[in-house]
Amino acid sequence: GGQRPGTELTMCPCPPGGAQSHSSGRRAFSPAAQRAVGGAIERLGVQLLEKLPFGPQQPNVIVSPLSLALALAQLALGARNETERLLLGGLHAHGLTCYHHVLGGLIPQLSNTSLEVATRTYLRPGFEVKLSFMEESLARYRASPAPLLSVEEVNQWVENATSGHIANFLESIPHDVVLMLINAMYFKGEWQTRFDAQATSKSIFYLDNQNSVWVDMMKSAQYPLRLMFESQLQAQVASFPFKGNTSFLVVMPLPGKGNVSSVLPKLNISDLYTRLPQEETMQVNLPKVKLQYRQDLQEALTSMGLGSLFSGPDLSGISDRPLKVTGVRHASTVELSEEGAEASATTVVTALRSIFTFSVNSPFIFALVDDTSLAPIFLGVVTNPAPDDAPMANDDPRINSTLSDPPVKDSDGKFDTPVLVAQKLLESIAVVLKWEYTYP
Repeated sequence: GGQRPGTELTMCPCPPGGAQSHSSGRRAFSPAAQRAVGGAIERLGVQLLEKLPFGPQQPNVIVSPLSLALALAQLALGARNETERLLLGGLHAHGLTCYHHVLGGLIPQLSNTSLEVATRTYLRPGFEVKLSFMEESLARYRASPAPLLSVEEVNQWVENATSGHIANFLESIPHDVVLMLINAMYFKGEWQTRFDAQATSKSIFYLDNQNSVWVDMMKSAQYPLRLMFESQLQAQVASFPFKGNTSFLVVMPLPGKGNVSSVLPKLNISDLYTRLPQEETMQVNLPKVKLQYRQDLQEALTSMGLGSLFSGPDLSGISDRPLKVTGVRHASTVELSEEGAEASATTVVTALRSIFTFSVNSPFIFALVDDTSLAPIFLGVVTNPAPDDAPMANDDPRINSTLSDPPVKDSDGKFDTPVLVAQKLLESIAVVLKWEYTYP
């Protein structure tokens, strides 16, 4: 369509089918353009994470900045005037060339890694939607239309799209909801350097100076890791690479020097990522965790300046009938775990054991990063990896980042020893985000 007011900085002669042309092998956009959109996704994600509360009742927060960006961007396709300017501002898309083209093109690119992305536009039968919006949603973001018939059908689609990780996403769908934009993501990656399941044992995770919990800790005595100390954040930063084109970035504030809340406002994931040094082999301890998170994002988005979406937005590019957003629901799960796999002889390292240890045993921020665009696909804060267990008092609070853990006895009373064999570790993450529109 023609250029609309307020979109001069983001609209350009990029073909709507950019995602398809990219997947057919033609170069659709430059690495610099991908980095620019990746940076915009990062700013959106960090801003959202700052607005979401965490504490004893909700110790861990996990969101998908990519999922939220896709939902807001698809909504922006049908927004007009001030609402469109507001959405593009919230997406940090102003000044970016071909924002919709590049963001849409990330979907097939990421699907070549370990990520599955599914998008769908649910329509209440009889509700008239403009064909231009449906065509652009399909071309830009592969959001195929489907009739909105029942909550069971929507929940089944979400469950299938996330390989069973998110079930019963919606309790109900109010009768006046006429349109839903929904996307689901599922990531299952394998570490480049695997952990040996036999080496996993109970270790202490320090919640703060007073309290701690026992967690299953995955351990490797010879792990190649990119690690640095960031003085401005007073935190250690490490990158665990997956096979494919993604990495698991950990930012762990030094106990007594700061906490995740003080680090978040200063967080620049792409900057940290690019400054990490070459890999060095060291002893590594990483919690084996399964975390789940569900949250309505209306309050957080309102505090980010997007409150008018829920009152009187201009969505006349979607329909001539007045619409408003009635809810934004987000659900995600993160799992770091091993699978029993035969150890390969090629993974046995005969080098001397490193005396340096990186132990993830206090609250940390994590990001699952696409190595090309540096977009955080998932972003989270973990302050308690064992939220169902009662915390215990620390008898010996200590600075714990570079010191080796004391030997931990296993169930037989024998001391656990590091093993130099790597086995399979899987990372599974699933995220869903839903938009509803109703008559005011």
